[in-house]
Amino acid sequence: MGGAVFVLLVDDDAAFANAAARSFESVGMRTVVALGSMAALDVFKNDEIDVVVTDLKLPAGEPSALARIISNRRPQAPVIVMSAHPEFLGRDVVSPGAVLCQPLEIAELCRAIRVRQAQ
Repeated sequence: MGGAVFVLLVDDDAAFANAAARSFESVGMRTVVALGSMAALDVFKNDEIDVVVTDLKLPAGEPSALARIISNRRPQAPVIVMSAHPEFLGRDVVSPGAVLCQPLEIAELCRAIRVRQAQ
């Protein structure tokens, strides 16, 4: 994995996702934003994705199984799950990986990406 870390950021909040993407890019990360699970899975076909950062609760209103699907497709792909809904964190919807509770600082998210990508 030479070069910049390539991050797939999945969040239904376009304003947050775009602001986070700009922040990631300002510290040298390549970033692509997906506003839902289906778009994310389409982008994830790209073998260049190094780290996936996803909101747990996406537009369908149910906890997302996206992290688990990604882990099943490519177990070595680090996944960071963000959630403003701690009531879902104990359920079987989160794959093994980092879990960050929102609200969170972009700098904290950048640190988590670098740590997960280095593992």
